[in-house]
Amino acid sequence: MSKVSIKKGSSSLAGLLFNPVRESGKTTGLVIVHPGGGVKEQTAGTYAKRLSEAGFTTLVYDAAFQGASGGEPHFLEDPNERVSDVYAAIDYLQSLDSVDSEKIGVLGICAGGGYAIAAAKGDHRLKAAATVSMVNIGDSARQGWDGDEDVSNKVDSLRAAAAQITAEAKGAERASAPYVPPQPDDKTPRDMREASDYYLTPRAQHPRAENKMLYLSFPRVLTFDAFHLADVFLKQPVLLIAGSDAGSLWHTEKLDKLIGGATQKNIVPNGAHMDFYDNEAYVGPAVKDVAEFMKKHLV
Repeated sequence: MSKVSIKKGSSSLAGLLFNPVRESGKTTGLVIVHPGGGVKEQTAGTYAKRLSEAGFTTLVYDAAFQGASGGEPHFLEDPNERVSDVYAAIDYLQSLDSVDSEKIGVLGICAGGGYAIAAAKGDHRLKAAATVSMVNIGDSARQGWDGDEDVSNKVDSLRAAAAQITAEAKGAERASAPYVPPQPDDKTPRDMREASDYYLTPRAQHPRAENKMLYLSFPRVLTFDAFHLADVFLKQPVLLIAGSDAGSLWHTEKLDKLIGGATQKNIVPNGAHMDFYDNEAYVGPAVKDVAEFMKKHLV
């Protein structure tokens, strides 16, 4: 593993490159996209390391405006920037002599899965896409974690965000909201309770993952749709992996229906959303499935 800098316009993304053991020839490249609010050293890095051990050159990075990457203001969640981060990562992999530029795929976890799909539908340098516990961050913001909220109620959220952003433009301190609940209770959805345990305890806590999203992000997130035109433009092989007990499962099912059936869909019995982050009983099989899928379709 080596630290790398991925050029993106006038800024750069802080990345980790995992090179497989190889005797000769070029390797297949995989871009790994981290969840919303995460950093490369957490679950995305776990998948990157494991997949490099399976023979892939893997690249994981902190999103622009987040972690150790460049971009101001920091802690901005901008879906369009997240998608273009993937494009910059492809550029980087294609610049490596060790990687076959025609054999590059993408894997995304949680919101990173939605971003991976959004990137793949627009950039066909990606020859295959895989998602794990996928979330379309725009749908989740509009409809809630379980997908049962009235979208029209979010108009008030946009108005509140507009007032805050106006104040900030006039010099007020930037305000933020948490990605995961800092103090979950019995009414908090199971996945969100487990996400809080993952991100905010020694289980996976990282100093550069501060559980902070600027209010400036809200208009960008609420109006974004990772799946828009996927039925038209997403023509690459797609692998969808999710747990049967995940509150986020509806995102995977929605995309599967939209594109007329994924190339492969694995709904894992008894799996919850966060099980695929660091529970070996779920992560191990998911890594194996992704590796087999990419070896089959990146030819």
